[in-house]
Amino acid sequence: MKYTINLFFILCLTFSSCDCRYQLSGVVLDQRSGNPIESVAIGKTDTADLDNPFNRKTITTKNGSYEISGVAGSCNEITMYFTKTGYTTEKITLQNNSTDTIFLQPTSEQKAELFDLNKDFDIVDLQKSNDYPSSDTDTAKCEKWTLSKAEIKKIINESKPINGPEWHHLFGHYPCSIDGILIQNSAEYDYSINSGAWLTISSSDTTLMFGSFKEENNKYFLDSAWSEEEMEGNE
Repeated sequence: MKYTINLFFILCLTFSSCDCRYQLSGVVLDQRSGNPIESVAIGKTDTADLDNPFNRKTITTKNGSYEISGVAGSCNEITMYFTKTGYTTEKITLQNNSTDTIFLQPTSEQKAELFDLNKDFDIVDLQKSNDYPSSDTDTAKCEKWTLSKAEIKKIINESKPINGPEWHHLFGHYPCSIDGILIQNSAEYDYSINSGAWLTISSSDTTLMFGSFKEENNKYFLDSAWSEEEMEGNE
C-alpha cells in the first residue's frame, strides 16, 4: 500500500497537478436590498449558453442558496462566475469547502423600471423635512406630523395614480414631507410623501404621482383630498 501511494504522488508531480474534488455552498444577495436572488447562474465561465455540456451551471434557489461540487485542478481555491440578467457579473475566487455570502450589484437598467403598486416593496429609509416649496410657509403645523415605515407602506399600497391637474386642484401642498428610498424587485426608487395627502415615486428617469383618497387614511395627513362637491363650493 505504501508503494502504491508513493507512485500516485510521483505520477501527480510528473504529469502536472492532480485533479481533486471541491465543494462550495452559500447564498447570493442583492447588494442594495440584501434580498436573496433567485436563478443566478454559477459556473467556471461567464458564458450564458447553459445547454453547452462544457459550460455547466448551478442555479440559485428561490432563497438565493447554492451548492456546487465537482473536480478541479486545484484543491485550495476555486474561481466561479456569478451571472444574472440585471446584475453585474462577478468573478470570485472561493476557498474549497467554504460557505460564502455573495453580493451582486444591480445594473442601472433595473432602476429605470416603473414602480408597480400591485407588487410588494420595502421601505429602507425615511427622513422628514419642512422645505417643500409651498405658498403655506407656516411650518408650526408640521412639528408633530410624522409617519412610520408601516404607515408609509400602507399609504402607498392604498393610494391611486393621479395626473397633473388632479394633483394641482384636489390636494393641499404643505411645506412638510417625508422622503426616502424604497426597493421593489431589487430596483431602488425615491419617494416623497407630502402632508397634503399626495406622494411621488421616482426612478432614474420617471416620476409617478399618487393621491390618498381613502377616508380612513386621512388621519395620517394634515389635509385630505378634496371631493367634487368641495371643489364646486370653492368656485
